[in-house]
Amino acid sequence: MDVSLTAILVLGLVLGLRHALDADHLAAVAAVLGERDGLRRSLLTGLCWGAGHALTLGAAGGLILALRITIPERLALAFEFAVALMLAGLGAWALCGALRDRLHVHEHRHDGVSHAHLHFHAVPHRGEAGPAARGGEETHRHPHPMRSAIRPLLIGGLQGLAGSAGPALLVLATAPTLLIGWLYLGMFGAGSILGMAAMSLALAAPLVIARRRSVWLHRALRSAAGLGSLALGVLLAWDLGVDRGLFR
Repeated sequence: MDVSLTAILVLGLVLGLRHALDADHLAAVAAVLGERDGLRRSLLTGLCWGAGHALTLGAAGGLILALRITIPERLALAFEFAVALMLAGLGAWALCGALRDRLHVHEHRHDGVSHAHLHFHAVPHRGEAGPAARGGEETHRHPHPMRSAIRPLLIGGLQGLAGSAGPALLVLATAPTLLIGWLYLGMFGAGSILGMAAMSLALAAPLVIARRRSVWLHRALRSAAGLGSLALGVLLAWDLGVDRGLFR
């Protein structure tokens, strides 16, 4: 009994760590990380995503355990479709964020001829007046931990309701008692939190380095993350809606 309990708990932790590597999870978090300024805020993003994911997955799994029920296939597909739409929205938002306030037209005169240059930049040009110099208020820039935590918490919560954890939840059927099943869910949730925290740091490191070294590289990485999330969301939505017959 001790061996089986230990095996179930270790399995829950390992599956939770592996679960954080699912493509839709990485795409969602990568799309959000482009807005984060450093590794600590990126780590907070991963921890909050994992917490939201663990809460909803634990609630759904606990309900399955307690009532011995299964989630209707149609409802599971609907949750997955919601996640697909969310991924597409996050990707579009990340792409817009990479371009927002970076596209500028500047007029120049060369040899008596006026023409305009269309280009990008992330900070004011040398000699360009900032908001304060133009008589406006200084830009309001400081961390908001609660605001930074809410979005990944909600994203993780929605993804916890989708069907990507289905195979892992099948282990619940082998749990000999209700208590062991709940312990397994707790370990699975802990594994998903740790896994996503580690992946957030791994994904954020290139973004942080690029932000400090090269504006265009940071923008390219953020755009790539947004494009990947958008493409994955559209593909998943098409698969669910057409191939798997959600709307039939």
